[in-house]
Amino acid sequence: MICLPKNGRALDLACGDGRNAIFLAAHGYKVTAVDFSNIAIERLSRFASEKQLKISVLQKNLCAEESYLDLGEFDLILINHYRLENNIYPILERHLKQDGILWVNGFCEVPEDNSDIKHEDIITPIDFHGLKLLTCESKKNYRIGMRKFIRYIWRKPV
Repeated sequence: MICLPKNGRALDLACGDGRNAIFLAAHGYKVTAVDFSNIAIERLSRFASEKQLKISVLQKNLCAEESYLDLGEFDLILINHYRLENNIYPILERHLKQDGILWVNGFCEVPEDNSDIKHEDIITPIDFHGLKLLTCESKKNYRIGMRKFIRYIWRKPV
């Protein structure tokens, strides 16, 4: 069983309007949430304020390597339903603390019922070839209705 850190610093990439960031902040994490959309960031800020949660929000281009330069170190990095370019994963590896978790969750097959998801949005093992310091602790395929997903959990050894 994979155990998340009990608390610490969490980075939620492609956070959208913050469902995961809000959950983590409500459970004691110091959260930095990043998205390219100013609308998503504004919504997340409003939702966090309504729940009296402090979440650091940043609007950044997640495809640009320079967007990751000043993020700091994290106990948990979460990417949910977004496929990063594979050159970004080695950069994230450097932002993960010892014994930290990289949690990547997304589509493993183009769903028939969502034309917004394209082949280039599918997470594949090739995406992670640049990771050198992390150990894959879990890879799980699962379904929600007719949609097929995959979850990878990586840990940075002590």
